[in-house]
Amino acid sequence: MNFNIQILPAGPSFESDPGETLLKAALRQGIDLPNGCRSGYCGACAITLKSGVIDSPSGEIEALHGRPAGTCLTCQAVARSNLIIELTPPSALRF
Repeated sequence: MNFNIQILPAGPSFESDPGETLLKAALRQGIDLPNGCRSGYCGACAITLKSGVIDSPSGEIEALHGRPAGTCLTCQAVARSNLIIELTPPSALRF
């Protein structure tokens, strides 16, 4: 089952395949979300999860230290429901 991912503010939406990270799904559909190492270390792909359920690695993720609750990394997060995510800053989105 695919899940719909809506990007705030006023960004496009895209679909993720089962088991696919949000970053991989977005890039596959021509949505250039901010990213860097693609391994969960740099934090360049951090977004705020506004609603929905994701799977992400458990344990301490150094790239998320000092970030607000609800922050996740698109290179690690896998959708388990439809999602609404927010980019900060919004100008970081390229499509």
